[in-house]
Amino acid sequence: MTDTNTPSMKTPLYSQHKACGAKVIEFGGWLMPVSYTSVLTEHKAVREKCGIFDVSHMGEVSIKGPQAEAFVQHITMNDAVKLKPGQGQYSGLLNESGGMIDDLIVYRIGIDEFFICMNAANRAKDFEWISSHANGFDVQATNESDQWAQLAVQGPTSLDAMLAVVDPSDRSALETLPYTNITKANVAGRPCLVARTGYTGEHGYEIYLPVDHAEKLWLALLATAPKTGLMPVGLGARDTLRLEACYLLYGNDMNDQTTPLEAGVAWAVKLTKPAFIGKDALVRQKADGIKQKIVAIKMKEDGIPRHGMTVYWRGEPAGFVTSGSVLPTVGGAGGMAMVAAGVVENDELEVDIRGKRKLATVVKRPLYSAKTK
Repeated sequence: MTDTNTPSMKTPLYSQHKACGAKVIEFGGWLMPVSYTSVLTEHKAVREKCGIFDVSHMGEVSIKGPQAEAFVQHITMNDAVKLKPGQGQYSGLLNESGGMIDDLIVYRIGIDEFFICMNAANRAKDFEWISSHANGFDVQATNESDQWAQLAVQGPTSLDAMLAVVDPSDRSALETLPYTNITKANVAGRPCLVARTGYTGEHGYEIYLPVDHAEKLWLALLATAPKTGLMPVGLGARDTLRLEACYLLYGNDMNDQTTPLEAGVAWAVKLTKPAFIGKDALVRQKADGIKQKIVAIKMKEDGIPRHGMTVYWRGEPAGFVTSGSVLPTVGGAGGMAMVAAGVVENDELEVDIRGKRKLATVVKRPLYSAKTK
């Protein structure tokens, strides 16, 4: 098992990032590109054309066996029974208190096989938790994180980029792949898994590929740039893109003390399905009423909201900023905040930015209308 807290871990594309002139920082124990040109340039490229992201630090777990479906049902909050082979869903692992151990995507590869993508910082924690609950189920859970690299190709021209590198026999399947679905395809000459998912709010793909194939595919995708406008994108723009789309970031917008009802992803919780870990706590919380919730905010005065800043409502402390930044597409600055449940859309808030309270407004989520579908 890989310890993601070990300093200076590198993805298989580290040398390519350096060759592209990336500014590299340590992120969750990994040396990752924060930007290659500028955050604004890379953000704009994804919104208008196409960007490629190295997300090989993410974790992957395979669950196979006669009781794979029953096991995934037991440990996740969404309804895995609804998944047909080739389909995926946003879901989460909960503790007994209903807190989010992690949010993740669950793909059904076959009748008795599931493939789970989880957050990089939680790779070891998640697998240990999954393994600890496998007793009594006829399943085999395998941490495959070190076997897979992962690339995300995102933006309006992402399909053009993918069609340039996929085997001709797989082009039709790629062109008709529904949102959240996954398919097997030969990409740049090797078998890969391609999912219609992403973290930007744009039409895009996430490719799971063998580690030793990462450089070849990276270079093949970059070679489509004259036609597609594709450019490499770092963690900086990844954060502003996901923030505009109001996609949650584990550790900022939620943690194991935050329930999915509070985090605004109740739509992915299926309380009507049989017992699953954390269900009883969520049923109680729903009956009692949540005390806090995530909202989107837009600044009315100068200032950039940042994680942890105190939020005031009606003159009193009412929560804190979970994620905030400039909003390149939307304009201005804003983000998300965990606030008292009584706060509603169009309410005026104040954010304590370096000792000064700056006006903000609660707005409808997402800040940017996603074009994923």
